[in-house]
Amino acid sequence: MNTTYFKNVIVGNTFNTQTTPALPTQYWIGLSSTPPTVGGTGVTEPSGVGTGYSRVQLTNLSAPVNGEIHNGGVVSFDESLTSWGTVTHYVVYDAPVSGNLLMFGLLAISRQVEQNTVVAIRAGELTTTLENPTITP
Repeated sequence: MNTTYFKNVIVGNTFNTQTTPALPTQYWIGLSSTPPTVGGTGVTEPSGVGTGYSRVQLTNLSAPVNGEIHNGGVVSFDESLTSWGTVTHYVVYDAPVSGNLLMFGLLAISRQVEQNTVVAIRAGELTTTLENPTITP
């Protein structure tokens, strides 16, 4: 799901109607234990000093095919140093810390992340796309 913020950035830059902010040049994936919203809120990432959690930069994405891109390699988070709780969603931001929520989705399987666990997304398992435009009669 794309956030309203990200859709506005894409459409504004594509059609040159609003070019600030510019399209992001880097993307960072994280995990959330709560469902995000299209308004960019609702994210609960594992937090606290010494948890081992940090977002991972998406650097190996495929060329688009039929409007979709995939991760070309495994995306691995650092090993958890403490329990991160149950993660249910992935989140994509334009920064490694804070930043703007761009897109999010439900994980195929919720995962209880215990201490000493490495969370990984297999190559080709992350699919991102934009929604098709609609016409209201």
